Order: sequence, then C-alpha cells, then structure tokens
Amino acid sequence: MTELEKKLLLTKNEYDYLMEHFGYESPRPPKPRIKQINYYFDTDDLFMNRKNITCRIRLKDGKYRATMKQHSQNSDHSIETEMEIYNGITSNSFTNMGLKLQGKLETVRCIILKDEICEVALDKNEYLGHTDYELEIEYALDHEKEAQSIFRFFRDILTRRKYFLVYEESVTEAPSAPSKSSRFFQKKLSIKHTAQTGEKVIDENAYVPQKRSIRESNFASSYEVNMFDETPVH
Repeated sequence: MTELEKKLLLTKNEYDYLMEHFGYESPRPPKPRIKQINYYFDTDDLFMNRKNITCRIRLKDGKYRATMKQHSQNSDHSIETEMEIYNGITSNSFTNMGLKLQGKLETVRCIILKDEICEVALDKNEYLGHTDYELEIEYALDHEKEAQSIFRFFRDILTRRKYFLVYEESVTEAPSAPSKSSRFFQKKLSIKHTAQTGEKVIDENAYVPQKRSIRESNFASSYEVNMFDETPVH
C-alpha cells in the first residue's frame, strides 16, 4: 500500500493557536482526541533506519498493527507492507528478524478536516524525553495538487501571524518535514552521541525564530472557505 502525506512542523505557540481555533480548547462540547503509540524496531546499529526503512508496531484503540515502511527520498510517498503480530511487541515479524525494540513515540491526534480527498490532523508527539508538534495531511492518490494547496494555506496563515516555520519553503514548492520515525531516530542518535562523547548535537528539527518577509499566496480552493478567520492578530 502506498501512503501519501505532507507534514508541517509547528512551534507550541502555533499548535496552541490552531487547537484553539478549531475548538479543541473549548470546555464543551469536547472533541475527540485519538491516542496512539508507535513502537520502533531496528538493529543495535540502526541498519534499517539507514536504509530508509521503518519497522513499526502501532497500538491504537487497543489493537496492534505492524507495518514495514520503505520511505522514498525527497518525496511524500512511502510503501507500506503489513507484517505479522503474534503477541504484541514481544513476538512479531520484527523480533523474528532479529530486530529489537528501540523505543516508542506517543501521539495525541486531533482531526480538524476529513473528506474523501484528505485528512488533516494536529499531532502532539512525545518521545525520548522530547515533545514536538506537527500538522499532517494524508491524501488520496491523484490529489497532490489539492494537498499542496492545503499545505501552503496553513503555512501562509501561520507566516502571516508572524510565527515563522522550521523549514524554508518556496511558494511554488513546499517540501514536507521529516517523518515521525525520522525524528525519533535522529533524537536517538543524538542522545547516543552525547552519551559517548559528551558533546551535544544540534537538533536539526529545533525551532529557530528568524526574521524574513511575509509572503502571500494566491490560494483559491474550496478548503479556504470558512476554515479560518484571517483577521490579523496584533
């Protein structure tokens, strides 16, 4: 199965703003928050990760699902293969391959838009003593253009609010942020390096505020209607 998704890393301030705008901070009526845990498997030297392969077991709604994902370079695409589970995270296809549990990433997901074309979610992720936030767009095959428009729309809304994003994108092309698994293993390697050398590794995913010009896009899509009140925040 081919998975198509775009990601936008957020600061906590950006995440809180979007959560409030879409009603998740309102006391009533409460909106559903989906909790899931990703368990990552690899060799001790992280051979699978170096090959852009993620071996993941996800626990959601009390059910385990194992997948092996082959990530494409410089693309939103990844190929998922369903794997066998015998006894949760203790006995499965990955343990049979000699892989070991490397850790877990816990996500609280809030779905803010869902239709036959795409699903847009706000995720809060906790892993290896670290917390980050992202907006994720999962979209159907042959709907790259719509997903790109939604991506740019959210990015430009946040830019106009003067909360600047982690990655420098052009208006015509917006590359996606690293996947959850990539960020997990990057953090794991950083922790390992620090433990071995005492030197701290600069986190490439860290938010660094910087001044730059605010760019407007000519986004004209039905998704824009009623999604945001774009009154500037002072």
